[in-house]
Amino acid sequence: MSPRCTRTLVGGATALGIGLFAALPSALSASAATSSGIPTIKAHHVMYQAGIHARAGAPSAAASFAFTNYTASAKVGSKTFKYTVVGKNPAIKTSNPASTITAEIVPLIMKFSNGDTWDPTKKDSCDSGASALTRVQNSPIVKSTSFTFGGTNVGNVQVTNAFQRAQSWKFVKPGGINPKFGVTLNFKTLKPVTINVPNADAATGTINCGNGLIGAAEINWLDNHLQTVVLPSLKSQGVGPGTFPLFVLHNFVEYITTVSQCCVLGYHNSTSTTGGQTYGLAMYDNSKFFGNSSRDISAMSHEVGEWQNDPSTVNPTPAWGHIGQVSGCQSNLEVGDPLSGTTFTSKLNGFTYHPQELAFISWFYRQTPSPGVNGWFSDLGTFRTPAKACS
Repeated sequence: MSPRCTRTLVGGATALGIGLFAALPSALSASAATSSGIPTIKAHHVMYQAGIHARAGAPSAAASFAFTNYTASAKVGSKTFKYTVVGKNPAIKTSNPASTITAEIVPLIMKFSNGDTWDPTKKDSCDSGASALTRVQNSPIVKSTSFTFGGTNVGNVQVTNAFQRAQSWKFVKPGGINPKFGVTLNFKTLKPVTINVPNADAATGTINCGNGLIGAAEINWLDNHLQTVVLPSLKSQGVGPGTFPLFVLHNFVEYITTVSQCCVLGYHNSTSTTGGQTYGLAMYDNSKFFGNSSRDISAMSHEVGEWQNDPSTVNPTPAWGHIGQVSGCQSNLEVGDPLSGTTFTSKLNGFTYHPQELAFISWFYRQTPSPGVNGWFSDLGTFRTPAKACS
């Protein structure tokens, strides 16, 4: 693994049994039943990534980006940690604390040489009511709705904006110095992009709906393809260093080098130091392959929330771990990892979504009392105390 790649388990050892895949039903298509020569994945690992490659020119924690961002620091013991976050600093009073960032939804149609296809723009039996793309477009990732955490309403906003407000509630609450603070993503949907996955980088698992398969691609091959082929092709549609493209997959994951290191449900990354292109990728999941540890937009909320709080992918923190998806120690500001698999419900447009709970910045930097909503260290209050030192 590269030094910028995070690979750990969801929920620690207790989560290893979650999401056992179902037997292949006799009614599945011939394509689903005969993916000959393509290896099989299993659901015993659920992973999220931050920064796939340690590339030349990879960003530092104090990188300069073309969208609105701020750099702050936190002192823990004798050490000072500098970090960069999307938006404006909620702890500094300003006449206009709200930020709007342009973002693009980019549907990825994944195709194997044997004809197996995963298309987020098409309805299938995994959800006969709407396509994965339509569900995402109508979800709290994109649309605003009211969020209340522990009896405290933090606003009618997008779910990741609700998190940003909740973690800085001391400053942004009514009567605070920046009550109009927020980080809104102004999404537009681009044309689907088709990716043909080589057999050497392909894998599948069995599910009971859709084409009968959950697909997978080797993550380093896929990320290199996104950076060298797909992202350059999107410049004419407005994608650039000042925007955040979000690649949307449907029931399709990644594995790391070998299929035994599966499955990555999403990641975010950045390409260079100054004015670099940041981006995220996540699957919309209605496969039931991972049980309740991954549902609809949970992976997407994880990655968008992490991008907002760690666009460089290398914001440093004191070591923390042995919690959430992290079985060892980790030293970066990845707000989703400590709570991977912990979701809550948000009903919007007649559909119940399952975004993930996220950890506040105060949790990582052991700030007491927490400026977060209700004095908590995560938006649902799972964390009531800061992170413990890890060694």
